Amino acid sequence: MNELDFYFDFISPFAYLAAMRVEALGARHHRAVNWHPFRLGVAVVKVMGLKPLMDTPLKAEYSIKDLARLSTLLGERLALSQALPDPRPAARLFYSAAPEYSARLAKALLRAQWADGLDIGNAAVLVRIASEAGLDAAEARDALVDPVTKEALSAATTAAIARGVFGSPTCAVGRELFWGTDRLWLLDRYLAAGEHYQRLDRPTGVILGLD
Repeated sequence: MNELDFYFDFISPFAYLAAMRVEALGARHHRAVNWHPFRLGVAVVKVMGLKPLMDTPLKAEYSIKDLARLSTLLGERLALSQALPDPRPAARLFYSAAPEYSARLAKALLRAQWADGLDIGNAAVLVRIASEAGLDAAEARDALVDPVTKEALSAATTAAIARGVFGSPTCAVGRELFWGTDRLWLLDRYLAAGEHYQRLDRPTGVILGLD
């Protein structure tokens, strides 16, 4: 089975909406989804030199309204709070788990924060979610402070940026990146074009029949 890489940060409600759909999209095109939490703040603030989305005048207010529209259209609950979670503990927990738990754990963490309004920066919340996903509670608790998981998240962030990822969520197929929940349809159409056309290195617009 070919693969589809899904880059996201737990701090992103847009990632939550995309995460609920990316596996079905991958399955339609016989692609396994690889989940890659990374630190969005490093890409946005340190690499691009921009402000975080919610600290950006005009765009922040628009984004909140856009999230409400998207969640309603997609039929997903959305619980926004005034304070954003610290996404690092959730990502460190993710990188402590065996691959067979990746999808289940990532979706459970995103759903807990953005659908149920829980704080996934809270250790007790994380341990409970980990236990419900089938992980050992004691191991989950240790993972939150293990230097190995800290380094795993740092390495994943470096790798994501090296691939050109700058936003959450981003789907990657080979050298092609598709940023945003609202670009899943574009990825769907790109994959439907078939590997023969993708290998020709044509401009994406040609492959999609847009030119």
